[in-house]
Parts: sequence; C-alpha cells; structure tokens
Amino acid sequence: MVKSLLSEADAREVEAAVARVEAQSAAEIVVAVLPQSQEYWQPRVAASIAWALAAGFAFLHFEPWLDPALSLAVELLVGGGTYALLGLPGLNRLLLRGDAATRAVRARAFQLFAERGLYGTRGRTALLVFVSELEHRVVLLGDHSIHEELGQSGWDQEVALLVRHIRDGKLREGLVAVLDDLAPHLARVAPRAGDDMNELPDAVIRS
Repeated sequence: MVKSLLSEADAREVEAAVARVEAQSAAEIVVAVLPQSQEYWQPRVAASIAWALAAGFAFLHFEPWLDPALSLAVELLVGGGTYALLGLPGLNRLLLRGDAATRAVRARAFQLFAERGLYGTRGRTALLVFVSELEHRVVLLGDHSIHEELGQSGWDQEVALLVRHIRDGKLREGLVAVLDDLAPHLARVAPRAGDDMNELPDAVIRS
C-alpha cells in the first residue's frame, strides 16, 4: 500500500480551498488523491515466477545431494517473498512501464470523471484534479468550456505547477496553488449565478 502524501489535516485544507474557489464561480471541483490507479499484478507475478525458478535451479545445482523435492519449497518461498516485496511502492514502481502507467492513470481519471457525476453538472463546468501516487502522475480534466478557456498550454502549466510542489514534498500546497491559479479562469468561464448550488461534494477522494 502506498503511504498517502496527503494527511487528513491537509485534505481538510484542500477542501476549504475547493469551497473558496467554488464560492467565486459556478464551477464544480473534485480533487482526488489515490494511492494508485491500477493493480499491477502481472509484472509482479512474472518477476516472482522468474526468481522462483532461478532459486529452484540454483538449489538443485549447489545442493545436488539433498532431496530434489526441497527445490519446490525453495521456489514457493522465494516466489512468495518476491511477490510480497514487489508490493512495496518503491519496488513496485520499478516494474511500471512509463506508457502503461500513463494510460492507467488517464483511464482512472476518466473513470472517476464519469463515476462521480462530473460529466452531468448543470452548467457543464466540472473540473477534476487527479493525483495518482504510485505512478507519480497528475491529470487535470475539465468540461468543454473550461478546456476552451485554458487550452492545452494552460493545462500543461497547471500540471507542471502541481508536479513541482509534489517533488518538493508539498502536495497540499500544490493543490491549493493550482486551485487558486484556476479561480479567475473559472469565474470568467462559469460566473456564479444567484441560484447556484453545490452539486458535488467538496471532500477529497482518497480511495
């Protein structure tokens, strides 16, 4: 399990920032900080099998006078231990291919956008700020009107801002900085109406 970069106290501050920005516009903002976007069991299994077989062959080679059946116990021990060790974030991350991780994170972001109802807000003014910790990836998704306001260069700038803070160990500050930076854009493209209501929860999604 990936240890979260965002504490409970940090999450409360981010939620307060979401509420503050939403009070200035009709935008509906969801922030998600997940441990990982996908269970990467396939490379763990492949690596564990490889190490188990290597250990079994090594046992038979260096201990030929012992019962060969013991090699099976060695394989099970090494394979199980390897699988467990590769579940640690630092080691698990080494098995990830960059393109596969990027696809997994983007797919999870789009899934969240649909599952949490961001696609169906009244003014189509939803924004998702998504951080996937294991993969070290950040995704920002906005409805059509927000995308037109920012453009790809604008999204890239906000992603870079958040990534810089994360690299400095300041995820909370990065999330708040991005929200504050986006506030005037959101107010311009989605001005708050008198009958505006909060359609989506402000709580940070963490699982």
